[in-house]
Amino acid sequence: MIVGFYGRTYGKDAKIPLESFHLWEMRAVAALNRLLGGDISGASDDNAKMCICEAAELLYENAKSEGILSENNDGYSVHFEKGKKDSGIYNIAKKWLSGSGLLYRGDVL
Repeated sequence: MIVGFYGRTYGKDAKIPLESFHLWEMRAVAALNRLLGGDISGASDDNAKMCICEAAELLYENAKSEGILSENNDGYSVHFEKGKKDSGIYNIAKKWLSGSGLLYRGDVL
């Protein structure tokens, strides 16, 4: 659990309430593990922690606006989008984990 790191690092700019962070951290770790084919939760360097924090915030923000692409109350219409939940996780992982070996998934033959 990196809630202390999240609170100290993001401080007043934190998007996730600290009491809810554990849930979003678990979801971010699960999404990153699916992407990486490994376990990021054991990584102790700050870049891995930053990756988890930023991924958690992305998932949190996506959940707040989940599904609604646009809304109009004049004639009442709502347009929904599909598959946004994990969108952007790879870019976050690439930003924080490049050069760490965590993005390496083996040789391609």
